Amino acid sequence: MNDYKTGLKSNVWKYFVFEGLWSLVFFFPIFQLFYLARGMTITQIALIGIVFSIARLTMEVPSGVLADRWGRKKTLFLCQIFLIVDMTILIFSQSFWLFLIASLFSGLWIACYSGTGVAFFYDTLKELKREKEYEKLWGKMYMFTATVSFIAAFSAGFLFDISIILPYIFSVTTAFLSLFVIASFTEPKFHRPAEEDSIFLHFKNSIKKIVKNQYIGFIVIFGAILSFSLYYLFVYGQIYLKTIGVPIAFFGIIFAFKYVIEGIGGVSANKIKNKFSYRSIFTFSLLFTIAVIFSLSYLNNYIGVIVFLLSFFIMGMFRIIQRGYIHKRVESHNRATVDSLSSFLIALVAVIFEPIAGKIADIYSIQTSFFVLACVLVIYTLYFIIFKFHKKELFNKSQAP
Repeated sequence: MNDYKTGLKSNVWKYFVFEGLWSLVFFFPIFQLFYLARGMTITQIALIGIVFSIARLTMEVPSGVLADRWGRKKTLFLCQIFLIVDMTILIFSQSFWLFLIASLFSGLWIACYSGTGVAFFYDTLKELKREKEYEKLWGKMYMFTATVSFIAAFSAGFLFDISIILPYIFSVTTAFLSLFVIASFTEPKFHRPAEEDSIFLHFKNSIKKIVKNQYIGFIVIFGAILSFSLYYLFVYGQIYLKTIGVPIAFFGIIFAFKYVIEGIGGVSANKIKNKFSYRSIFTFSLLFTIAVIFSLSYLNNYIGVIVFLLSFFIMGMFRIIQRGYIHKRVESHNRATVDSLSSFLIALVAVIFEPIAGKIADIYSIQTSFFVLACVLVIYTLYFIIFKFHKKELFNKSQAP
């Protein structure tokens, strides 16, 4: 028992190390440029993104069920294997079809990570009776990983200038090292044993949790809309920066500051949650994101870089608050599955919107696609204000399972 408790305590700092290695992904700031350098059009890049989203969409819920029933530790190990396969293919490939296959593994990587890592960390804290520290600790982790990501992103542009595959070679190395950290984790025993129900019944019960629980249903849909919008800015922001004339060597520096700003948002999340209501936080996040995307659809100078970076404060802050909202309202044995269902909806929105936006960007410009996205967000905002804003119970911080 003492060994188990000691292992759980070590999970906290070890998970920081894992997230640090996970954040040393040197290709994030340049992967769109990598595709362009290999001769891809924006439409083809959008198709690669669609394969990624479909793979993620297909695996999101099964990976959550897998994490809840097979184990979070094993699922995290599998996710890093998928990443290593993805990057290995990209290093040696110059074919559009191989890029699609690599994107498939990339989608599996993100699907197995999303929901699993946070469920592992939250249940570790819950077993240690420290779950009230979740937002605070996860915020600190955001700041830590932002610092690590700053190093990776800062280096990315310079590595890319030396060789377009160097960012991927460095990333494969850190992903391989993360496997040893994951192998040393202690699996929390807080979630329900696998024998209690079938996988199908577990999935069905998790779906019911979202459909019947108005709080979970609301935050999952709201989070999918807002998170996809910020994700789209991150992914296609590289093309936007290239469009306004930012030198490629500066991309790493810009994305390094992106991680710092996102980290500041993350570390501020707990204070913001305690100071403001959920209604205020969610409404501001939505309106601010709309303002940023509309601005980027018109700005053709370096002011756009500053506006682009500001959006990532919302990304860092909202992700932690959203997950805290969710995890306070679900039981341990559903935790990873419900979180994965949230990510599933983000991928679904991407599958629907990305091909349309990619074609618009090819025919007109990336900024036109930003304008279309902002208009879609305005429509959702009207729905939110008319049908959700007045429901006080949705924003009640005392609600819990």
